[in-house]
Amino acid sequence: MKKSLLFLLLAIVLIGMFGCSGTASAPKMIVKYDMELSMVRKASDINQRYRAPVADTLDVVRYSYEDDLFRSIWSATEGGWNFTLYNKSEQALMIDWDEAVYMDVDRIGHPILASGTRYSERNNPQTPTVVARRGNVEETLVSKDHIYQSSTGIWAKRPMFPVDFSEAQRYKNKSFSLIIPFTVDGLTSQYEFVFTIADVRQIESTSNPWQLYLLDRTLGVSF
Repeated sequence: MKKSLLFLLLAIVLIGMFGCSGTASAPKMIVKYDMELSMVRKASDINQRYRAPVADTLDVVRYSYEDDLFRSIWSATEGGWNFTLYNKSEQALMIDWDEAVYMDVDRIGHPILASGTRYSERNNPQTPTVVARRGNVEETLVSKDHIYQSSTGIWAKRPMFPVDFSEAQRYKNKSFSLIIPFTVDGLTSQYEFVFTIADVRQIESTSNPWQLYLLDRTLGVSF
């Protein structure tokens, strides 16, 4: 009975949010974080080689980092990271995602989930990514600790930062990072990709990517 009432309430709320008498949804204000790759640290090399941002065709600002081992292109949002990596070496490069860590703005560590692992299997060991010599790979990364089971029963992702503008503003100029180990020929190098929140804005949008999370928050779902 309790479950039936929960889904009835869910249906009513969704109808209220999306029912619009046959007209298009009016623009609403949502929070937008502008994030930049500000620094790359290597455990074995204090010298950081960093290149200027690269703008792609999808209105997403991306940043590149390159050294003798690989070339990478990054973009970050409040939901996670997207990156492309090109192996410049003559040997296969391996990434063990179970050893990768997201360090939040308070320097609290969170495990990372790569796109090859389902949300529902987030606690299982992950298959490492192997990039062939002179090969490349595209990956989407999220924080394991920000995956949850929603009121609908499906596994979903919640934002890593507040979606309420009054709370979000205090995150401007704060930094967070991804620590990723890269292994070639049995030797592992640990890289820390440091991202800075350059700005926090409100923008108009006809949809909200965090609508399910907001609904679950209203229903009192435990995160």
